[in-house]
Amino acid sequence: MSRLTKFMFAVGFLLTTIFSYAGNLAYAQKQTFTFDLKNVTVKTVLQTIEKRSEFIFMYRSDLFDASKRVSVSADKQSISQILDQILAGTAVTYEINDRQILLKAADEKENSFLQTGNSKKISGIVTDGTSQEPIIGANVLVIGSTNGVITDLEGRFTLDVPQGAKLKISYLGYVTKELVVGDATNYVIQLFEDSKALDEVVVVGYGTQKKVNVIGSIAMVDAEKLENRATSSVVSALTGQMPGVTITQPGGRPGVNTGTIRVRGVGSFGATPDALVLIDGIPGNMTDINPNDIESISVLKDASTAAIYGARAANGVVLVTTKMGKEQKVQISYNGYVGFNRATELPEYVDTWDYARLLNEAEGITRFTNEEIQAMRDGSQPDRWANEHFVDDIFSGNGFQTGHDFSINGGNERNQYFASFGYLSQNGIIPKNNYSRYTARVNLTSLLAKNLKLSIRLRGDRANTKEPGTAGAIDGDGMMLLIQQGLRFPGYRPSVLSDGTWGPGVKNFGTPKAWIESESFSESPVMRLNTSVSLDYMPIEGLKLSATGAYNFSNSQSKAYKATLPVNIDGVITTLGPSSLNESNTNTEYKSFQATANYTKSFVDKHNIDLLLGYSWEDEKTRDISAGRQNFPNNSYPYLTVGSPDVQTNSGGGSDWVIQSIFGRAQYNFRERYLAEVTMRYDGSSRFPKDSRFAFFPSGALGWRISEEDFFKENENLSFIDNLKLKTSVGILGNNNIGNYAYQSTYVLGNNYNYPFGGVIQQGAQLTTYTDPNLKWETTRTIDAGFESVMWGGLLSANITYFHRYTYDILYKPNASASSVFGLDMSEVNTGEALNHGWEFEFGHRNTIGDFSYSVNANFSIINNEVKSLGVGNVNQPNGMVGDGSSLFVGYPMQMYYGYVTDGVFTDQKDIDAWFAHTDQSSFGRNQANTKPGDIRYVDISGPDGVPDGKVDATYDRVYLGSQIPKYTFGLSLNAAYKGFDLSLFLQGIAGVKGLLSDYAGWAFFAEGNVQKWQMEEAFDPSNPDRYAKYPRLENLGNSSGHNTQVSDFWIRNASYLRIKNVQLGYTFPKEWLKNLGISNLRMYIASENPYTFHKFPDGWDPEISTSGQFYPILRNFTFGLNLKF
Repeated sequence: MSRLTKFMFAVGFLLTTIFSYAGNLAYAQKQTFTFDLKNVTVKTVLQTIEKRSEFIFMYRSDLFDASKRVSVSADKQSISQILDQILAGTAVTYEINDRQILLKAADEKENSFLQTGNSKKISGIVTDGTSQEPIIGANVLVIGSTNGVITDLEGRFTLDVPQGAKLKISYLGYVTKELVVGDATNYVIQLFEDSKALDEVVVVGYGTQKKVNVIGSIAMVDAEKLENRATSSVVSALTGQMPGVTITQPGGRPGVNTGTIRVRGVGSFGATPDALVLIDGIPGNMTDINPNDIESISVLKDASTAAIYGARAANGVVLVTTKMGKEQKVQISYNGYVGFNRATELPEYVDTWDYARLLNEAEGITRFTNEEIQAMRDGSQPDRWANEHFVDDIFSGNGFQTGHDFSINGGNERNQYFASFGYLSQNGIIPKNNYSRYTARVNLTSLLAKNLKLSIRLRGDRANTKEPGTAGAIDGDGMMLLIQQGLRFPGYRPSVLSDGTWGPGVKNFGTPKAWIESESFSESPVMRLNTSVSLDYMPIEGLKLSATGAYNFSNSQSKAYKATLPVNIDGVITTLGPSSLNESNTNTEYKSFQATANYTKSFVDKHNIDLLLGYSWEDEKTRDISAGRQNFPNNSYPYLTVGSPDVQTNSGGGSDWVIQSIFGRAQYNFRERYLAEVTMRYDGSSRFPKDSRFAFFPSGALGWRISEEDFFKENENLSFIDNLKLKTSVGILGNNNIGNYAYQSTYVLGNNYNYPFGGVIQQGAQLTTYTDPNLKWETTRTIDAGFESVMWGGLLSANITYFHRYTYDILYKPNASASSVFGLDMSEVNTGEALNHGWEFEFGHRNTIGDFSYSVNANFSIINNEVKSLGVGNVNQPNGMVGDGSSLFVGYPMQMYYGYVTDGVFTDQKDIDAWFAHTDQSSFGRNQANTKPGDIRYVDISGPDGVPDGKVDATYDRVYLGSQIPKYTFGLSLNAAYKGFDLSLFLQGIAGVKGLLSDYAGWAFFAEGNVQKWQMEEAFDPSNPDRYAKYPRLENLGNSSGHNTQVSDFWIRNASYLRIKNVQLGYTFPKEWLKNLGISNLRMYIASENPYTFHKFPDGWDPEISTSGQFYPILRNFTFGLNLKF
């Protein structure tokens, strides 16, 4: 505690002493009560007053009969008026001392009960348990008496007490403590701040709830954790923040790679296992929202919390609540940052002379002469040979990024407002790649009448993504193909010749460097408008009727132009093409209406109920149109009308879906001690046939705040526990994340199906897809059990939960083997079952020592995933496994790797001869003659009789090699602050997950492609044979895989990682420096997102990104930011 703070406490204490009478009356005159208590005890009346105010009663237990029953009716009455009622006709009077009320006999002498001689004098000091600073003015009272004192300026006290007395020590804002007086005469008593978590309100479905009364599993992130992160992606900022919530970031592509949210694992191998995202109660996308507009994010993970959203809640629900106006004077805020992005890592490729040498060795022929290789090295033939690295040309930039957000917040008792405007510009690390976004929001609330409130939310944004593309004759277009080809091709042909013309590249259609510089481009502007209007009416106390209507509109456009490219081939300029332009336009309209009735009531101050009943209707329509043309006369006019009509395409379409629902929830608690909740939802979706489109989704939950029990409170050994809650829940959830028309049959038209009728050829059609006429919801049964605890006044918190999610009637499309039974392609059918179960752990610690404060928050999840059945997709494999023969097998995790076990590589011909003497690998096209040292040795696992049969093949020798779904996820947040400085570090990671090295990430010369440095350095070397070389012999794979590229444990790598997700250092200027400038808060900071990642994948490849070559690196950014409030 600083000297200034001590001085202020001292002055406050003296003023309280000198002007005690005026202070006594201040709070007592201001505080009023309204209640109607019938036939209750006097003790109940006093407890009711204490609960509804800051008053504390002190009296001897033998002063009066506290069990006497009385009736008290109060309508905005003062404390004196109420006490006069209940004490009328008794010999008891009262004395009000600020918030302390002393009840005593009318003729009682001070401390008369001590005049027995059986007492002793004790002394002590009361301190803050965290900072160790003395607490001035703390109340020290002998329980059951009027005997008490207040601590002095040093936190000390002296008191005469009877033997075995029990003391009650209290101070406003701290947890009250009780102490039994023993033989000691001097005591050091520590008080801890009352935990804010006990009064925290959590956003739940269609409302809010006190956190201590929440029974279900909810993970929450508030605005403070988001608004200081210099990131354009809300999803990225959430990564690792919540237990049981896994977020994968497949890259850093501006405006596109926003991440995928998985709640408690992957719940289905059929319908899309995405969480439902609701922004202010309306379905939305996390990419659509400005992080600085967010007030809080709640993730509903179990059935008791998510069942209120029924049919779409099986994979969790993400509730995003935006900021609203507050009853305060106008506050203007600005949050801004500038910075730059770089790739966290990029693959390194060999120089072209090494490539040429290695290719000669791999093929055993002379593709490149020594003179040509030397020319690559010394640059002596610049128009013929070069040493270019296209990865460096493509990812050449430090992408500049800036974000600016302005907001205004304020209001009075009747009207409140929040308005914001945001701008974001993010340049990619590829030239001509940019994402820009403008956002605007206005949230208004107005009290139209005493019991009628209007809320309006308006949001609009306009975003645009610009990317380069390929050019010329290459098959395909787009930035991702450009990246892939940049990884693929070695740069031994120059991109630019000495005369300034474009070189032909290795395939005579130019190079990635030329494509980037060409007029090719793609542009994707998006405009969105979201509106909602709500009315809340309270006809009687405790009843709120609400109605909300929403309308969302979005327009998405796409324009992709592929330019011609002039290339110098052997001195002749050849224009490669054709040029082409494709445009599309998609409009989406979303409309919804929901009405709810919410009734809350407390009975005799013990029984508390909260009842909710509601109806909702949602309708979404999508319409799209597209067109394309080729052969543009030049690249200066990329408009459809300029292209040739001889080669043109056009198409259009649309889709509609509707869902209607009735839902309800009943909550009950007894003195916030015993908790119970029942939730239901009845949904009907147009995505299912008429007879099976409605389904019922119920849930129930029970909770016990054992810390509220008297036996718990009276146990001195448990006094450090402020809150301990046991909880359990069970329920049914649904999933309808399939296409809008999965239950409708598909026909194809064409001349092949025409037929004659009545002498005329009629248009024919053929049924191609089998559909299930009884298609219905995918269903998940969820069971949860756990506990929550807050200890030492919030110094430590813990939350541990076990969950069990069983999904059945999975909406799965069986593979070809099942489809062949019907002779048709199959649409989704309800078949298959899956299980996700595991544990979630969350721990928090915070402390303050003088001017230094810190906090530590950690979360850890264990998720076990298992396919229980594929239903009609179950195929008995010859090796005894049951599954689809690819990545789904009963008894194993989803998204598993299924392949061969290896035993290193062959070291020499003797090794090969010995191996083939007992093992046949002909299924790979390998035999003793064509196998070479450095080839992979595949192990014979089994055969028709269940034992090794001397033959390695796909039928009996493939096994489970791991899963792409992480078993462990974790996050660790460290925060510290000292005299205006703040430092934060956030770590995030996954473990128990595998990744496959393949294609451009794993295989040298893949698709006649390049060679990475690690492949050259770790490849098998015949001159120094290593049985367990990390890479087999180098060979030219052409355009297909072969013997050494089978899915096997040779290529399966540990994909676990630990990422330093964010580190930030900030400084908040002292308020006294700013007040003359009209500034209420000013903070500056420097930060870095994704500065470093620890993993075991090859250098240049992050475990989260695709190994196909069409990837955008995860970005590392460095920023400087400013938070300003007026």
